[in-house]
Amino acid sequence: MPLLGESFAIARRQPQTSDRIFPYNSRSVTAGFQRVRNALGIEDLRYHDLRREGASRLFEAGYSIEEVAQVTGHRNLNILWQVYTQLFPHKLHEKTLVE
Repeated sequence: MPLLGESFAIARRQPQTSDRIFPYNSRSVTAGFQRVRNALGIEDLRYHDLRREGASRLFEAGYSIEEVAQVTGHRNLNILWQVYTQLFPHKLHEKTLVE
């Protein structure tokens, strides 16, 4: 998965302790997220919501569906197409008015 902007350079400057840039255990990530979420009193936020928010922001910034899939790790572009294109129906109207 590509790192955007300066994030790759920052990651490369860090001491390398593994063959992965971000070694992790998926259970630890989920547990840590839930612990922080609960401590903040947030009840209606899932870890997956962060992925969706990130993808939405990339679409807002003008990234193509293929580029967003590279960042989010979606293997099936149809999932991105079905879910995220619903976010910006006004773009179709704007495009029609311009052309």
